[in-house]
Amino acid sequence: MQQKVAVFTEQAQTRKTIFPTLITTFGVKKNEHFTGRVQAEVTLSDLFTWG
Repeated sequence: MQQKVAVFTEQAQTRKTIFPTLITTFGVKKNEHFTGRVQAEVTLSDLFTWG
């Protein structure tokens, strides 16, 4: 994930902050792989809930 952010920043020639966001069907398990790499999480219920 960190390499993808670095390549994107280099190719886009931007100094803007990148917020890696994970879009999942049911959510993710919060473990050492998730923590520190993903800034936000969006689930299907977030996308299709009205109100």
